[in-house]
Amino acid sequence: INTLQHRYQSQLCNTYAGPCLIALKPSWATTNYSGKVRKRDNMPPHSCSVAQRAYWSLLMHRQDQAIVPLGRSGAGKTTCCQSALEYLVGVARSVDNRVSVEKIQAMFTILKAFGTVTTCYNGASTRFSMVMSLDFNATGRITAAHLQTMLLERVRVAQQPEGESNFSVFSQMLAGLDMAHRTMLHLHQTAESNSFGIGPCSKTEEKQKASVAFAQLQAAMGTLGIMVDEQTAIWRVLAGIYHLGAAGACKVGRKQFMKFEWANNAADVLGCDFEELTTAVFKHHLKQIIEQVTSGTSRLSKDEERNAGPKMTGVECVEGMAAGLYEELFAAVVSLINRSFSSSHLSMASIMVVDTPGFHNPRHQKKERAATFEELCHNYVHEQLQALFYKRTFMSELERYREENVEVPFDLPELSPTATVSVIDQNPSQVTCRRGAEAEEPKGLLWILDEEVLIPGSSDSVVLNRLCSYFAKKEGAAKKEGFLRKCEQMLQFEIFHQLGKDPVRYDLTGWMNKAKLNLSAQNSIQVLQQSKIDALKKLFLPRSKMPLICRSVAGLEGNSQQALQRTGCVRKTFTSSLAAVKKKSVCAQIKLQMDALANLVKRSQIHFVHCLVPRVGADGAEGKPSQPCITGEVELTLDVPTLRVQLSGAQLLDTLRLYRIGYMDRMVLTQFRRRFQVLAQPVMKKYTSAYEVPDENKVRGLPTVCCWGGSDLQPDPLSCSVPSCKHSFTRLKKSVYLGFLLFLSWLLSLSAVLANVFNLLSAATRAGSCFYYTDES
Repeated sequence: INTLQHRYQSQLCNTYAGPCLIALKPSWATTNYSGKVRKRDNMPPHSCSVAQRAYWSLLMHRQDQAIVPLGRSGAGKTTCCQSALEYLVGVARSVDNRVSVEKIQAMFTILKAFGTVTTCYNGASTRFSMVMSLDFNATGRITAAHLQTMLLERVRVAQQPEGESNFSVFSQMLAGLDMAHRTMLHLHQTAESNSFGIGPCSKTEEKQKASVAFAQLQAAMGTLGIMVDEQTAIWRVLAGIYHLGAAGACKVGRKQFMKFEWANNAADVLGCDFEELTTAVFKHHLKQIIEQVTSGTSRLSKDEERNAGPKMTGVECVEGMAAGLYEELFAAVVSLINRSFSSSHLSMASIMVVDTPGFHNPRHQKKERAATFEELCHNYVHEQLQALFYKRTFMSELERYREENVEVPFDLPELSPTATVSVIDQNPSQVTCRRGAEAEEPKGLLWILDEEVLIPGSSDSVVLNRLCSYFAKKEGAAKKEGFLRKCEQMLQFEIFHQLGKDPVRYDLTGWMNKAKLNLSAQNSIQVLQQSKIDALKKLFLPRSKMPLICRSVAGLEGNSQQALQRTGCVRKTFTSSLAAVKKKSVCAQIKLQMDALANLVKRSQIHFVHCLVPRVGADGAEGKPSQPCITGEVELTLDVPTLRVQLSGAQLLDTLRLYRIGYMDRMVLTQFRRRFQVLAQPVMKKYTSAYEVPDENKVRGLPTVCCWGGSDLQPDPLSCSVPSCKHSFTRLKKSVYLGFLLFLSWLLSLSAVLANVFNLLSAATRAGSCFYYTDES
């Protein structure tokens, strides 16, 4: 904490903590990267240095890489991702200019408009998860890029917590459209009220900013090759959602629109008749009757009757249609972005950059309200990624040491994020079980909701009672047990996130309705694909072949080899046994999307970036620094309790301790010899067995050279060991290779020529690490 404080006061917000980068949210204006940061050697701690390390690892190991920022909402994760992508594109360059820095910036401009919202603490809070992949060929040049998104908070279109806005694109469109488009989309006059909370900006300054942002959005679409008619089709869907919110629905009596004039406007801009829109929104039973008659069955099966779900109100039907329309629109925009980045060039490996909404807690913004179901889903994603960090940093590393008989005085941390994850998604081994049975195994919140939503007469209180009976802390239990507490307020509970350091209070009211299958949302794609407007129909027709279970994931198209592998990984996740059984379950959809995200990242070598906030309320209302960048006026102090909670929850101190006493940098012995034997070529010729490259087919395993992280570039025999492996590595005499390293050390200090060669090799290393070289070296 003292180190971070001193560096932050010097306006150095990035610091290495072992293999990880700590990025503090700056209180001063910063640029994405400078020329100094972009140097290939001696790079200071920065997101660009992490990107450089991933790039050289890709070239050296021919393995996929992933950059995963973690941290609270508003800590700067999206900025970190954009900086890393711009650096990679600027340094590696594209083969045919299909991927450029300008296109990356245009992509983030579009995603900011369609995927972020305004809150009281952040002007661009992300509400979806994405994986942006850059494909590289064998020479290190970029061949293509591919964007995949999932876990979009689609209900945000119709429901927003108090003090938060809808997606930014609505206010931008209402402020920036020209008069011709306003007339065509029936937006020349605004509604007095809108049930979705969509409306023009009230203040002149906000309206001007929204108008400028809309002009930037149109320019970004032009940069990515999105044509005018495609842009018009996008505005049509947004206008249709706006008119649905203005039309509303009757809360009592017959399910129908409240204001038919606005409903007619919605049908007109979407290219369908009023009756067709009404049927798609409200009359789901007609579709079931038609399917029943055409199939020749007398009645639906019990499973189909249960999957039909509880009856929905008129308001829920309209909200479901709006949410479904926006989800399809978001997927179409992602497809247009991928069309601009796609290429048929051969690729060797990829670097994936993952951006998620982060950890949400209303207490961080000094709000009294409880967290929502959508915020629980975002926190679930963050805890899963934190559990992946725990597995890669501690479990996998210690397992590797045990396999190689390397003794490291380090014990696995007792607390793990998996305990918190189990409260949300623990799936019991017993698939079917009577409710209330004594032998029933604990189930996570998502599975409890999935069961209770199909039981007539169930309620939110039943869900809470079952959840507390499984996971609530019992009297006399150990301190590390129990990651859930029932609150005194009705239908509220606390989950102890961040290893119990940062509890979040949730309000379970209405969660049963959010877990219901909304048939209006499913009908939205049919409304778009059967539109009488050719441009609108053409935009959404490619999604017609998409299975229903995969519609929540966008970016499943692609022609390159790497894109097909990623798409296949996602499709495989959604064709699992769970997906087959729960294909119409809302909660299972959340679980499957998270599994798809994790499966994409697990295949690669992961570089974690921990984004921290220096204090509560560090972000301005517009997502910008709260103070100008003038020395003496910028607040350069850290809130120590806030920082300590984040460091403890991320387990960074344990990571740093393992990094110091362990062997974090390693290299296969054959690779080590190939890269260093040129330094002692005359001597190596005397030892033919050591100089000649052995036949890899005759070798059962490859020995590994492990080095302490933080050692100098010059090999140090005191900080290197050659472990003997039980299983896959051949046993070697440690003294022979220690002597070899001593000889190299003496030779390097004696020969100035060889020292120059070694300086060339150092261009591929990062500060504080040992062996990171390119094949050219």
